[in-house]
Amino acid sequence: MVEDQNNGEYGRPRRPSPEMVSYLNGLPLDENVASQQAKDYIAFFRLKRSGHGDNGEEVPDDEPPEYPPMLSAAHAALSSIFREVASLACEEIPSQQVETLVRICCRYSHVAKRVVLSSLSSYWVFLSTHRFGSHVAQTALRCAVAECEVNLDDFDDGQGEECEARLVIHDSY
Repeated sequence: MVEDQNNGEYGRPRRPSPEMVSYLNGLPLDENVASQQAKDYIAFFRLKRSGHGDNGEEVPDDEPPEYPPMLSAAHAALSSIFREVASLACEEIPSQQVETLVRICCRYSHVAKRVVLSSLSSYWVFLSTHRFGSHVAQTALRCAVAECEVNLDDFDDGQGEECEARLVIHDSY
């Protein structure tokens, strides 16, 4: 163990698996789409709860929208890679994907924030000095302390225990 510290390799994550890199690179992540889908989802339920629109118009009895697909995919991806986040953070292209994933997931979930922070917990010193890892560490810390736009962990869509937001997030991790 002392030898590892002297060689500068102490706390270094292992190399990511090629399958995980390929999986992450194949994800169609788009922060703007995720944000718009989440805003539409939240707006529908807020409008439904208030009973009237901004101009006093009646709320149609439409079927509720599905949970934002981009957000659902991001949570599923994070749950798939959370054991290799530190490893992926040390590669050029995967680190950019990890940053995008962190920004999407942490924007709407305290649970996702805890998952991201715990997945990097043993590697902060190494990541903070790494060429690509330092950007992931900075993004993770920035997103962890930022206020959630809406915490979908506790979001109420009027369906009680069957709230789709809670089911997606809690079943992911």
